[in-house]
Amino acid sequence: MRSIKTLIVDLVRKPPMLFPLVGLFHVVLTIYIIWSDHYSPFPGIEWLGAAWLLAYTVFWVGACDLRKWGALGYICLTIVDAAVYLAIYNHKLNQIYESPMLVIAALFSVFLLFYFKKFK
Repeated sequence: MRSIKTLIVDLVRKPPMLFPLVGLFHVVLTIYIIWSDHYSPFPGIEWLGAAWLLAYTVFWVGACDLRKWGALGYICLTIVDAAVYLAIYNHKLNQIYESPMLVIAALFSVFLLFYFKKFK
């Protein structure tokens, strides 16, 4: 088991430079979304975007550690998010559900696929 300090050093030094920067972007965006939704009651639909971003952040941190589960989880989550968004696009739910970073996540998934051979 690694210590927190070793984990943070590995998250920054092991992957290419793009990965820690994107990880920082995920963390900041997740904190911002949670802060902007803090006035809403917790088990509400408004928290769905924060839940998606938290899942994206967890999987990206796994990808920063060059773990295949992190990369595959991030790609699968992007596919599921796109499927949910496209399934409700023409219904009245599209005003309620908005994917916080679907296009950006698709772009980051391409980066993950490009570096996938380096993952353990």
